[in-house]
Amino acid sequence: MSDPVTEENKDCDPDRTAEILEETARDYAEYVMVDPQREKLQLDEKIEEMLTRLDEFCAVVDMIRTDSSLSLNRSLPGIHAKAQEIKAIFHRIDKLEEFVSVVRDNVATMEEEVNEVEKEQGTLHSIKNLLSALPVFTTKRSTGPKPPKKFTPLEIFKTSDYIKAEPAEATPNPEANSENT
Repeated sequence: MSDPVTEENKDCDPDRTAEILEETARDYAEYVMVDPQREKLQLDEKIEEMLTRLDEFCAVVDMIRTDSSLSLNRSLPGIHAKAQEIKAIFHRIDKLEEFVSVVRDNVATMEEEVNEVEKEQGTLHSIKNLLSALPVFTTKRSTGPKPPKKFTPLEIFKTSDYIKAEPAEATPNPEANSENT
């Protein structure tokens, strides 16, 4: 079996072969030939594009740095101040809860005492009415009624111990705002 390339070369005439060789040599020469000016321009364009991107990146980094310092220098102290205000409010809430607990205990104690007195008075009053209705007991009055229990008042608390009077915060006047608009 014969080689097709060899067969083809046998059929070509020598002038045609020389022409093909010259064309191939020119193509290879173009690959090897370098235009330094054109390559330099392409490289300069790429470098310029990269420098532009780098400048944009630096601008973004500077904006982030400025925003970070702004939040550190302005926002963070404001947040800290609000946190301190909230702590004061929490303290006031704790005092108010303590006050409510004292009032609840006092009211419960008073209710118990009132219930006991109502029980005594109601029972004593109904017995007196029953006994006075019977003629046998109307003439005898040798024993007097039991003296009522002595009233012992509860310890009175002071509201000011639990709720401190604080200066009223300045509230904007709604009428003044409507006049300005």
